[in-house]
Amino acid sequence: MTDGTTGDDRTPLTFGQELIRSGHRPGQEGAYGRHPVVALRLTGTLDRGALTSALRGLVARHEPLRTTFTDDGGPAGARVWPAGPVELEHADLAAPGTDPDRLEARVAELAARPYDLASGPLLRSLLIRLAADEHLLVLIAHRIAADTRSRAIITAELAELYAAAATGRTPRLPELPVRYAQYAAEQRARVTDAELAAQLDHWRGRLAGLPALRLPTDRPRTRARGRAAARHGFRVPAHTARGLADAARAHGGTLFAGLFAACQVLFSRHTGQEDLALGTLASGRPRPVLDGLVGAFDNPLLVRTRVRAEAPFTEVLADSCAALADALAHQDVPFERVRAALGEGKDAGDTPDVQVMVVLRGADEAAEPAHGPALAVSAVQPPGVPAAHDITVRFTETGTGELAGVLEYDAALFDAVTAQLLARHLSVLLAAAAADPARTVEELPLADEEELRLLLTDWAVNRADFPADRCVHELVADQARRRPDAVAVTAGLETLTYAELDARANRLAHLLVADGVRPGTFIAVCLPRGPELVTALLAVLKAGCAYLPLNPDYPEDRLGFMLSDAEVPLCLTESWLTGKLPSAGTRMIALDEQDEALAAQPATAPAVPVTADDPAYVMYTSGSTGTPKGAVIGHRSVVRLFCNADWVRLGTDDVMAQGSDVTFDAATLEIWGPLLAGARMVVIDKDTLLDPAELTAALGRHGVTTLFVTTAVFNQIVAADPHAFGALRHVLFGGEAANSVRVAEVLAAAPPQRLVNLYGPTETAVLGTWHLIREADEHMPVPIGRAVANTTAYVLDDRLRPVPIGVAGELFIAGPGVARGYLNRPELTADRFLDNPHGEAPDHRMYRTGDLVRWTSAGVLEYVGRADHQVKVRGYRIEPGEIELVLQQHPDVGVALVAALADGDHKRLVGYVTPAAAGRRPQPAELREFVSARLPVHMVPSAVMCLEQFPLTPSGKVDRKALPAPEHAAAPAEVQQPRTGTERLLAQIWSDVLGVPAVGVTDNFYELGGDSILGIRVVARAKKAGLVISAKDVFRKQTIAELATTAVAVAEAA
Repeated sequence: MTDGTTGDDRTPLTFGQELIRSGHRPGQEGAYGRHPVVALRLTGTLDRGALTSALRGLVARHEPLRTTFTDDGGPAGARVWPAGPVELEHADLAAPGTDPDRLEARVAELAARPYDLASGPLLRSLLIRLAADEHLLVLIAHRIAADTRSRAIITAELAELYAAAATGRTPRLPELPVRYAQYAAEQRARVTDAELAAQLDHWRGRLAGLPALRLPTDRPRTRARGRAAARHGFRVPAHTARGLADAARAHGGTLFAGLFAACQVLFSRHTGQEDLALGTLASGRPRPVLDGLVGAFDNPLLVRTRVRAEAPFTEVLADSCAALADALAHQDVPFERVRAALGEGKDAGDTPDVQVMVVLRGADEAAEPAHGPALAVSAVQPPGVPAAHDITVRFTETGTGELAGVLEYDAALFDAVTAQLLARHLSVLLAAAAADPARTVEELPLADEEELRLLLTDWAVNRADFPADRCVHELVADQARRRPDAVAVTAGLETLTYAELDARANRLAHLLVADGVRPGTFIAVCLPRGPELVTALLAVLKAGCAYLPLNPDYPEDRLGFMLSDAEVPLCLTESWLTGKLPSAGTRMIALDEQDEALAAQPATAPAVPVTADDPAYVMYTSGSTGTPKGAVIGHRSVVRLFCNADWVRLGTDDVMAQGSDVTFDAATLEIWGPLLAGARMVVIDKDTLLDPAELTAALGRHGVTTLFVTTAVFNQIVAADPHAFGALRHVLFGGEAANSVRVAEVLAAAPPQRLVNLYGPTETAVLGTWHLIREADEHMPVPIGRAVANTTAYVLDDRLRPVPIGVAGELFIAGPGVARGYLNRPELTADRFLDNPHGEAPDHRMYRTGDLVRWTSAGVLEYVGRADHQVKVRGYRIEPGEIELVLQQHPDVGVALVAALADGDHKRLVGYVTPAAAGRRPQPAELREFVSARLPVHMVPSAVMCLEQFPLTPSGKVDRKALPAPEHAAAPAEVQQPRTGTERLLAQIWSDVLGVPAVGVTDNFYELGGDSILGIRVVARAKKAGLVISAKDVFRKQTIAELATTAVAVAEAA
């Protein structure tokens, strides 16, 4: 090595220092979290003079701590100054009653001061008196002068220098064999500009298109004002560390490679991503003589691999070894330069960052500092220090073979219980991978026995007493005997008491029996919502049959299919509806023409044998193949839903609104819920339900206490009047993922006594889970909660194994609420209704919902999306719900939906929004900018359409098929016409590819709706037309005027 000095008394800078110096802006560079911080707790009698002397000795020993950096427009350089006095600031917080927050505030103030690299100092020191015999020493060094390893060096040497000064002896520190300036000069000599450029090109290719880690945070990133760090410790036994080291050695790697591979598996499982990158630190100290120097050596590296669920851990380990070796071979380029290069161009890919850092420290870096005379010195976590990354997993060798682990996390994003969970999952995973590295990624366990008990029993199973052997109509008859004169049904001016309802249903049941229907037969019911409908449904059950609800507005072919598929012999309807119903094979009974026949029947129940195992109804839902499928629901499934229920608590004084179409399974809640409880059911017409003012008036007029609406209707009502539900006891909503913004508005304005988010497919008798909402964060999803009473909810993988807490899996529902299966669809039934490997009767069968959920650390289920609703756009897998959540955070947006629409063979994301308030129509360009500020480029919709309201299906859900297709991006009204043949050719190509009628030479490709895939299409079209351009040209030269300057004819290129 040379001595590293130059003729003008300047020393060279390393590549990292040069980048820091060039980007330094006084006052704009936060110190905390970016600069190394050392905090030492000093307990005992403190010799302040000795401490000042020790600090002076430390700075004298390490030149980077007394270096300044030129900022005079000349060549980059550093100047090392002679050793001199070191300022030690003091603060006294020992007074009784001192606010503990003052300590954090005082340290934060020290950290927040701008650094002046040209004049220094680059090391700050603060001594805080906490008690008579207790102090806290905080040292903060600018990152241009120190790195992560430097903290351990500073800690150890300062303790030795203090002990020496306090006792008057010579410090026992070895002479430093080399200067930092020599290292900088050697790096400059070793790595040429060409080599640096080659390394940078390597990183461009290695990290291109890298997706961000979708970490399941407890709070949104948008609210993380401060990035306070917290820690959770764990241990890795010696035999586990040995097993990982042995496995890694077989692939030419080290213990760290084994630890790193395990972390890749952990975060792949928790994010659901195969393609991911974790960070690590290159020490930047290629020779042992540099190990004792304080200075800026280390450099973050992003190590990208692909973790396949079906791959053995040994494959992940081999890939990790190769990827780590590759990263270390290209470690000379400062990471910030890599990020800057990848951030160039509007669609050059998401700028990568280190979200998760994995580090292994040697035992020497974690050694406790030596104690001084009458003074104990211990390293502690600096107060209020922000997290440098979302998560840092730090392993430290202890000298015994065991590893000490610390999971440091951003407490603004994660709760302590989530961090503990991640650490526990990592511990289980490490042990399993070390014991059997041949196991596949999906086979490696994360959950321990305690967690498995939560997943399969404590959180999953919800059992309560209920009359499991009773039928629906029997329980309604019980209410008629107890409260014969109480009103059961109200519709407009018409009412039916329980006694009247029971008698009418009995007469109609006798009529059906006399007509020859046999128990178990499916009887269609097509009637307007009201007393006649309820009477007919109850009568069908009393006759030992099951009902098939029909909507006369459905297409004739669909109605005909259902009647035929269920082999329906009779349809109960009214004369004015008979013409709308297909009659082939089914006889129509118009009840409005049966008064005499009914009057002749007994008012007592017919003696028909019916058991709780028999079907109560069949309800058809759409099928993925286009053929409706009928889910057969038994009596026990319905009874379990209402008797001893936890999701709603209906009493005889309750009044429940009935607003759902009878073909929508929510009508089951609205009809049988109140009738089995002895409460009253009030029919609300659809127009009233969708008019907040009319609805509020109707609810008050009828004394309604309980209301169910679909999520879409809930959102529309709240947008118009967030006070609409304030007078109710129970407001229940469901059918789609809840809108947390609307929920928060209700809670803030006028919440009902109980606001409940319901989840459940038709196949589990309406409900599977419920969540009582007491608070809502408009930036976070509303949970779907836990299983309703007498239901079990599992989150399983595709091999039916329990998925660990925090990891997305498919929701399976078991228990007496599960349907008997699909009518006449044995193959589909076998596919969706499975034997339960985790439970016995009554949970012996379970239904595969197709919905992805995760258990949160709080023990509630959070909806993630459909297993088949995930979309892939431009090679990226995207959950539309994440984009919808961001759109809904915009103040002008009420509700948002995102869909992936196909345009030929090209998919693009399209956003649909409704305005938050009248007169505040959100602008598409503003919304795209809003999303682009919060999500990666590939998750920004190419178009956003604002609709006054979303189209709804007859059951009140958003009709996604009826959403309008967006128009192609329109070119500006005035365009600058092409001037050359090349420009004219490119303009035509852009017009064809983007679907824009006219393109000007200064129009921006991306602002016209272009993206990377369409850019590739432009390249191919240009080549066919005789022009050679590259995809990089399109990304960087984003106008035709610019692109035309790089385009050459095919012949010339050849």
